[in-house]
Parts: sequence; structure tokens; C-alpha cells
Amino acid sequence: MAVSLSLGVVSGASAADLPAKSRPYVEAQVFSWSGFYLGLHAGYGWGSNNWNLVGVLESPTIIGNPLKPKTDGVLGGVQAGANYQLASWVFGIEADLAVMHGKGSSDGTLLQAGGAPIGITSTATSQIEWLALFTGRAGYAFDRTLFYAKGGVAAAETKDSFNLLQMAPTPQFIDFGSKNNTQVGWTIGGGIEHAFAPNWSAKIEYNYIDLGTSSENFNVLIAGAPSTTLTFRQDIEHTLQIVKVGANYRF
Repeated sequence: MAVSLSLGVVSGASAADLPAKSRPYVEAQVFSWSGFYLGLHAGYGWGSNNWNLVGVLESPTIIGNPLKPKTDGVLGGVQAGANYQLASWVFGIEADLAVMHGKGSSDGTLLQAGGAPIGITSTATSQIEWLALFTGRAGYAFDRTLFYAKGGVAAAETKDSFNLLQMAPTPQFIDFGSKNNTQVGWTIGGGIEHAFAPNWSAKIEYNYIDLGTSSENFNVLIAGAPSTTLTFRQDIEHTLQIVKVGANYRF
């Protein structure tokens, strides 16, 4: 009887010393920004186009004060790109295309060299119709939140119009027409992107865009006996700033 009791105690102690069954180890998943994506964006842009009168071909003594029509307006479009993540660093490329309604006018006066007014008002109108960016991106990811900078090439379709209004001796409106150009320049900017779902992310972004300077000859045929051509030469500088929000779907 004593032997049986002793064996029972030993058996119970041995069972208590056995290790408990461990739970299976589940490795925590690390979010990755690597891959291709497509998305949409919308935003607002504000620009300042600087018009500088180089000269009037037929009257070199005429000068004009600089005109600065703004190109403020809403924009919306699409983007596509690819990312590659190395540790917490994320590198990528992106292309986006947007239509834009950015248009504004600016009025000034024409003067004789020396500052004497000649009673003629000039009006410049600038417009940006579409905008494309081709950029590289580099950023640092805190898991699902990415802070990034970007820079590259910018292109846009610009439309610049010019006219004169002469009040004396009789009111006369002279329309010099418009010039359409595809301007190519550079852009730099940055933003924040957050992945709110496995394949979806949202972003807010700022871009500064310099489309360079174009030199335009605005000319018109003036009726008379004989008829003459009046030519104004303008240097036009196009710059733009935009803020946009967007969403991307990653593959």
C-alpha cells in the first residue's frame, strides 16, 4: 500500500513538471510600399505669369509696365507609378496628367520713353489648359505612413492673349489674338501618403512648377492707306504652385 502511494505522488509531480504546450508563433506582417499603383487626384493651382514688353517693332520708343495675369483655378486628373522599398526607404517614379481651369487677366498702360502716357491700355490674358508631371520620388516610411519628396519634368499647354484699347481720338479696340504653346520646365515638391487599407492609400501633395519663359510676337494688320503691321514682342514667364489630394490603388 505504501509503495502504491509513493508511486502516485511521484507520478503527479512528474506530470506537473512537464512544459505546457506552446502556442504557435505568428510573425507580424510588415507593410510594404513596393509595387505599381494607379490613382486619381484633384486640387487647386495658383500661378503668376510675368509679361515683360521687349519692344514695339514699329515704334521703339513705346514702353509698357509689366503685366502679371494670374492663372488660378481647379485641376483634376490621374496618376500612375511604381515604388521600391529598401528597409524604411522608398524610391519610385510617377507620371500624372491633369486638366486645369486656370485663367486670369492683367491691365496696364503704354508710355513713351520717359514716362509720358499715350492713352492706350493693354490687357494680357494667360491660361493653363492641361498639366503633366514626370517625376522621381524618394521618401521614408513609418510603416503605413510615407513622407516623400519629388522632382522632375513638368509640361503644360498655355494660351496667352493680348489686346489694346485706345480711347483717343476715337475709341478703338485692337485684338492681337492668342498664342498656344506646349511649355516644358521643371517641378519640385513633396507630400504625405497613408495606406488606410491593404491596397488603398490617400495622399496630400504640394508642387512648385516653373515652365520657363517664351518670347512671343503679337502682331496685327492695321488698315489704312497704306496698311501697316503693328508688332508687340513680349517675354512671358509661366510659374505655378499646386496643392492636391489623391488616392492610389496598389497592385
